[in-house]
Amino acid sequence: MIKAVIFDLDDTLYGYKELDKEARVRVRELVCGELGTSAEDYEEAYSYGRGETKRQLGDVAASHNRLLYCQKTLEYLGVNPMPLSLRMYEAYWGTFLEKMQLFDGAREFMDRMRAHGITMMICTDLTAHIQHRKIEALGIAGDIKYLVTSEEAGKEKPAPEMFALCLEKLGVKPEEVCYLGDSPVKDVEGARAAGMRAVRFYPEEPSAEQYRAVAEMILAGNGEAQDSN
Repeated sequence: MIKAVIFDLDDTLYGYKELDKEARVRVRELVCGELGTSAEDYEEAYSYGRGETKRQLGDVAASHNRLLYCQKTLEYLGVNPMPLSLRMYEAYWGTFLEKMQLFDGAREFMDRMRAHGITMMICTDLTAHIQHRKIEALGIAGDIKYLVTSEEAGKEKPAPEMFALCLEKLGVKPEEVCYLGDSPVKDVEGARAAGMRAVRFYPEEPSAEQYRAVAEMILAGNGEAQDSN
């Protein structure tokens, strides 16, 4: 019997990739406008800043910190990073928080899970602060009972520490959990290695039918009368 559903967040409940592209353009326009830097020089500096952050920090949540990317981008350009790096950071995430929307079917799925007494949580890489802000912006803070980030766990998916912490918070057995995520390795393989049932979500085709199929599987397996949604 499934007692809990764990979601990945980015590209599982909303579309991350398109917003990332839009946000990066917005930041590039900000920097080029402020500094008179060419787009080519900016992209070279950003590539360095992102790569150097990941090289220095390795496979931890802080390696995704856009403020570090911005700081190192400006340092590469020979510019004092204060205060423009913070403006870059806010422009990037501001694009997400302003425009992000749940995929079609996600709201319906959550409503059905709540109606059947199934607990919902999110397990996600990245830092806690911005993931909390995304959850609030998506309007699902009241639906999600628990959150585990790689910042909190100290490891990134598919590390077992992430999934163990989820189970600890939920207080259920692995076989009582259904995990839904877009990454075949980080999400699906990681959850299955922890003993959970795992379903891959395909953000390239984010139809409501994907969520409905998972809901039907869970409710049928639980012996619940399926509603008409």
